[in-house]
Amino acid sequence: MRLHQWFWLALGATRLCSALSAAGERVLVMVPTVDAASEYSDFLDSLTQRGFDLSVRGASNTSVALHNDDSTREYDHAILLAPAARRLGALSPRNIVRFVNDGGNLIVAASSDISDTLRSLATQFGVEFAKRKSRIVDHVHGTAGHTLVPSSHYANTSAVLSDLLLAAQNAPPVYFEGIGHRYKESPLLIPLLTAPRSAYSSPPEDSVLSGMSLGLVSVFQTRTNARVAFSGSTALFSNRLLRKKDAANRQFVTDLSQWVLQEKAVLRASPLRHALAAGGRPNHYRVASDVVFEIDLTELRDGSWQPYRAHDVQLEAIMLDPYIRTTLNQSSTSSIYGTYRGDIRLPDRYGTFTFRVNYKRPGLSNVDAQDIVGIRPLRHDEYPRFLSAAYPYYASSFVMILAFLALSAVWLWSAEKKTAPSAPPASASKSSKAKKSKKS
Repeated sequence: MRLHQWFWLALGATRLCSALSAAGERVLVMVPTVDAASEYSDFLDSLTQRGFDLSVRGASNTSVALHNDDSTREYDHAILLAPAARRLGALSPRNIVRFVNDGGNLIVAASSDISDTLRSLATQFGVEFAKRKSRIVDHVHGTAGHTLVPSSHYANTSAVLSDLLLAAQNAPPVYFEGIGHRYKESPLLIPLLTAPRSAYSSPPEDSVLSGMSLGLVSVFQTRTNARVAFSGSTALFSNRLLRKKDAANRQFVTDLSQWVLQEKAVLRASPLRHALAAGGRPNHYRVASDVVFEIDLTELRDGSWQPYRAHDVQLEAIMLDPYIRTTLNQSSTSSIYGTYRGDIRLPDRYGTFTFRVNYKRPGLSNVDAQDIVGIRPLRHDEYPRFLSAAYPYYASSFVMILAFLALSAVWLWSAEKKTAPSAPPASASKSSKAKKSKKS
C-alpha cells in the first residue's frame, strides 16, 4: 500500500474516534453565571447532540484556564457569552489570543454592555465595536422599539453559509439585537452579516456607522486555520430569537457554529508527490526534465470526509520567484479524497527549488503543501552528440573547410612554368670584350 493511502486511513481512523469537528470536541462555554446558561439551552443542547463535550463555567470562576501547566490546550474551542463581565475567570486578551494562535477556535458574543476585555480582544482581529451602551436601530424595519433589526445581507460565502441563506430571492432574515462594529479590509476577515441600509448605530459617533458598513457578525480565519467569530449580539444565540418564527436565526447560528468549530469547510491535503514522467524519483532532478506531480485533497462536509472538487488548484516551482505556475487537473477520486495531477517540464535553470501548492479560498481552511528539491545541470556526458540548434554552425564549418581546399587547389595548379635562359645579344658581347681589353 502506498504511503499516501496510509495517510488517509490514519485520518479516517482518527475521525471516527472524535466528534464531527476536525479540531476536537472539548468546548469551554463562559456565561455570566451558571444559571444564565438556561437562556442558551437550545444552542448548547444542539452542540451536545453534535458530539461536543461542553464545560459551562461562570465568568467569576477564577480557576478557568485555556492551557494546562505544560502549556498544552485544555480546550479545543471556547464560546464567550458573558460580554458585560469585566473578567472572564483568569483569562485575559493575551491568553485568548495565545489560545487562538495554538489552534483553538473561538466564538465571541457581545452586547451593548460590552466590557473592555472583549473590546481589546476584538481589535486584535480587525473588529472594532461601537461605543458602550450603543445599539443597532432601524426605524423602517425594526421592531421592539426599533432595536430588533432583521437583516438578510449575507456574505456570498458558500463555505460558511448554507444554500437556504444564500438564495438570490426570498432569503429569510436574521433578527439581530445588540451592538454593531467596524471591520477592517483584510483577506482573513469576512463580514458575514451586515446591517440593512436603513439601520444605524445609535447614539451616532464621530463617524456614523450605518448600512452595509455596519457589521453585525464577522468571522476571522488565521493563517494556521484557527477560526474566530464576533457577534454584536448575545441574543442571537438565545432561545428567544432561535425560536422566532419566519426567521433564519436557527439556521444562521447552526451554520456559524459548524464553521467556527470546524465541522465543515475543512480541507486536508496529503504530502506532495512527484517523480519523473519516465518513472522513478532521483535524489536530484536535472534541468528540463519531465516531472509528474500529484496531491490528494479532501473536504469535511456533511459530517464526513469527501473528495474536494475544484478547477483552480495550482502548483508553483519557486526559486525566489515562481518559474512555473500551472493548474492541476483532477485525475481520479476515491470515497475520501480527490487526486490532482500535473505534468510539467522543469525550467532550464539549476538550483534549489520549492515545489508548492498554496491554496487559499474564503471560508475554506488553507492548504500549503511543499517540498524542497535540488535541480542540477547536465553532466558533460549527458549532452547529445550533435545539437539540432547547432546544425547551421556545423554546415558553416564544413563550408569553410571545402572553400580552403578549393582555394589551395586553384593556387597550386595555376603557378607559372619555368623556361631556359636566352643568349645575350651580339652588341652586348662586343661591348663586354672592349671593356676587358681596356682594362688589360
